Amino acid sequence: MSWPDRIDQLLRRLKWPAAWLSLASTPLLVWGLLKLLLRILPSPLGLLPFVLGTVGFIVVWRRFLRTSRMGRFAMTLEHESTHALFALLCMHRIVGFRASVGRGGEVRFTGKGNWLITAAPYFFPTAAILLFLIAYVLPFPGLPWQSFLLGVALGYHVVSTYRETTRDQPDIQQLGTKFCWMFLPAANLAVVSLLIAFAYGRASEMNQWLSDLSQPVRLLISSMWRLASAT
Repeated sequence: MSWPDRIDQLLRRLKWPAAWLSLASTPLLVWGLLKLLLRILPSPLGLLPFVLGTVGFIVVWRRFLRTSRMGRFAMTLEHESTHALFALLCMHRIVGFRASVGRGGEVRFTGKGNWLITAAPYFFPTAAILLFLIAYVLPFPGLPWQSFLLGVALGYHVVSTYRETTRDQPDIQQLGTKFCWMFLPAANLAVVSLLIAFAYGRASEMNQWLSDLSQPVRLLISSMWRLASAT
């Protein structure tokens, strides 16, 4: 069995465990996002460029890009590129790629594929994550992509996810509506919270967000340990 087939087989087995884990972690992710927003509230100006980028893109999309061929082509291109990226990460070889306005898009690769490749565009903001990685690696604070452009990229993801997450979408039908409702909200909450934390306070705020997520888990484990010790 080839490595791509092994990865596909493993991910097929993990599909529903991943869905249930995502569903169980949704309240925890909401908790972490609320704590993050409460820290931002006393001093929100640091997040203003990020918010302006996000809201600005959504407004520009609704007023100008929604009906343009360029806007629709960009959405299709990013969607199919995300499928292709995850196919490559799962060690599949890309043998065909198409992104167009009239005919839609398609990615063809060797092997059968898996649910992660199918679901990727609906939770993974490729453009935003790329900007995040560049901003994280380059030690130049204050550059536009660390705030405004990162917000633009997030706005792009919000618009594309809203447009494409419908019952008639072949990807959604392939994944199953139940799985999508269990997996995608938590996955999007995690990505959005990560980007907000980085835009506001870089690595220190990201670490605090991760600490907030782990705090209830640590308390639960500690309580269970004390209860077990008492008995």
